Order: sequence, then structure tokens, then C-alpha cells
Amino acid sequence: MKQTTSIRRHMRKLTLTAGMAAAAIGAVGVAQAVTPTTALKASVSPTKKGTKKNPRNVKLSIELITTPSANDAPFATKSTVVHFDKNLKLGGKYLKTCSAQQVRVNDQKCPRGSRVGSGSASATAAALGQTESLTVTAYNGPRGNKLELLLHGTTPLPIHDVIEGRIVSDTGKFGRKLIVKIPETLQQPVTGVYATLTDFKTSVKGTGSKRRPYIGLAGCTRKKLHFQADFVFTDNSKSKATTTAKCS
Repeated sequence: MKQTTSIRRHMRKLTLTAGMAAAAIGAVGVAQAVTPTTALKASVSPTKKGTKKNPRNVKLSIELITTPSANDAPFATKSTVVHFDKNLKLGGKYLKTCSAQQVRVNDQKCPRGSRVGSGSASATAAALGQTESLTVTAYNGPRGNKLELLLHGTTPLPIHDVIEGRIVSDTGKFGRKLIVKIPETLQQPVTGVYATLTDFKTSVKGTGSKRRPYIGLAGCTRKKLHFQADFVFTDNSKSKATTTAKCS
């Protein structure tokens, strides 16, 4: 009799454990990856190419767009990689530089010539129903292989922070890529509240000398330049966007 009672207790424990496990698995299954629509726009001006020895000094404009879907839980962009066509030559090593720390503390003290572009951004905190407009100022980072992006906004929250991108070699039809990790302070400007960068525009102007431009157009393959952006969000879901720009 005692043995039968013990077996029954043991079976109840197994049933309870199995039920808890099933509930846990069910809870995990309910969570869905975010599925925003992402897009990339790019252009160069002027569009006429130079040569490998004398790339043409051009202005490069990039726009990253993230549109959350109606069913997405609050999220932010964790990192982005932007791939640039192999016909674009980057000459940051020839320009003055400014560190992320100096840009953050007082960018007015950055060396003259280190500022390479500007733009704008929009960040939306869905949980608060608020959207913030930000200005973007771009500086050539240390050793010329970094890009320091200063974001500044005042309403509804005071934001003054730097996103640092690292420029490295790429493969295939791409020559360079910009690897950007978004600081957690921008992912969650308020603890527990995610801010989604829905639009991010940056134009890097034709700075540098004629023979050593910051952005140089050295060639043009079939009248097109190729670009790609890889997005990773805070739930580790991913998205990719591609585009082309005209050249001649």
C-alpha cells in the first residue's frame, strides 16, 4: 500500500513537471520576432567617374529606413552594416581626425577639416507614442578608418550621443563596409523604453583634396553603384536592404 501511494505521488510530480515544461515551451512560442520593413537609399553627386589614380571627389548620401509592422513589440536597432560599391574609394587617412570622446564632449574643438558631413534622423518610442527629431554631424575618426556620428536632439528627451562606425575591407562587388553598433543609451534612452531609428540620413560631402578626396568615385560598372545594409534588432532578428545609385 505504501509503495502504491509513493508511486502515485511520483507520477503526480512527473505530470506537474511535464505541465510546467509545456507551459514554458508555449510561452517561448508566443514570442515572435519583429518584422519591420527596411529600405536603403543611396546617391552620389556628381555621377561622373574619375580614375583609380585620380578618383573624382563626390558627395555620398545614404538613407536607412526602418518601418515597424503593426504587430511588432517595441524594439530598437542594435547594429547596422552598410556595404559600399568597390568603385568608391575612401580617403579618411588623408584628413584630420577627431575622437568619439572629443565629438561627444565638445565637437567645436575638433580639428578643422575633420568634419565630413551632416544629416538628420528620427527615433520613435512606440511605448510613449513619441517621435524625436535629431541632427546628425559626421566626423572623420581616428586613423581615418572610423566615422563618428554625433546625434543631438532636445524634444521630448535631451539626447547628445555619438554612434561610432568602423570602416573595414569588404568582398565581391563591395570595397568597404561601415560596421555600426548602436549604444544602449540610444537603444533605450529611458530604461525599458525602446527607441526605433525609423529614418537615418547622412550626406558625406566632397571634402579633402582633388587628388585625395574623402569619398572618391574611381569607376562605374554598367552605370550602377551597389549598396547593401544589414540590420540587427534587439531581439536578434535580422533584415537586409539593397539599392543602386547611378554613375557614368
